[in-house]
Amino acid sequence: MQIPKALQSRQAELLATKLPYVHIEPFETDEGLEPWVSKYLGVPYLSKNAQFPQGTSGRRLVFLAQINFSEVPKLEGYPTSGILQFFISDDDLNGLEFTEPFSEFDQFQLQQQQNNFRVIYHSEVVQDLNLLQTSLDVLPQFELLPVYRPCRLEFSLREELINSSDYRFEQIFGNNFPDYLNFSEEERMEHILYDVSHMVNKIGGYAAFAQIDIRTLAPPDENWRTSLANRFREKCSYYVGRRRSWKFFSLKKKRYKHWISPGFFIIGTVD
Repeated sequence: MQIPKALQSRQAELLATKLPYVHIEPFETDEGLEPWVSKYLGVPYLSKNAQFPQGTSGRRLVFLAQINFSEVPKLEGYPTSGILQFFISDDDLNGLEFTEPFSEFDQFQLQQQQNNFRVIYHSEVVQDLNLLQTSLDVLPQFELLPVYRPCRLEFSLREELINSSDYRFEQIFGNNFPDYLNFSEEERMEHILYDVSHMVNKIGGYAAFAQIDIRTLAPPDENWRTSLANRFREKCSYYVGRRRSWKFFSLKKKRYKHWISPGFFIIGTVD
């Protein structure tokens, strides 16, 4: 990745931030995907007798995506097996809530409550259709999903440097770097495009934000990792020509059984 001029004066420190991440590439498909494979939409991995996740109103949530870690390149600090699932609401904010009156601290706590979204981790995976739900025919028709058709997911291991919207950037470089007063409009735009280039479908690595990284409000001993970042823009997405991103974060627990408890979700748009 080319380092923008605005960051080159501290290039050595920037290069030291290199982190691996797993890039996610979606591919539209008409084939029936098994309940245990990585996917957007389709039939999620649920046992025959499991209740489909619901929001606080009792309305069923929407199955957005799942990651089967046995299909994912090994990434330090993440499981090597099990299925991680993401369910959201069928509304314009897909389950994101806001405090009233708005408080950043209260907002951070609220987004961990999973009132109208769910993040579920299955540590044991059974590949037996006789024991799993195989149909979603009973679900109502949804209208406000970020994706419109099932996609299979493929994964590749990549590396990236930190971007200036990730909360760790300020911890490393301070809050006065870079000094845009000394750069041209073209150089400032180059830096913006560098940050935007981090807005990809991924697991791990650095998260990129159009506004602020809400993890700055977390206690200093909590390390919130990116469990899924999606930038729905083209493939499988309604939001063609408009960038809309979903980010799910999780706290690493000692046992993978509790890997995703608690978790939180943030949605943002960049027009």
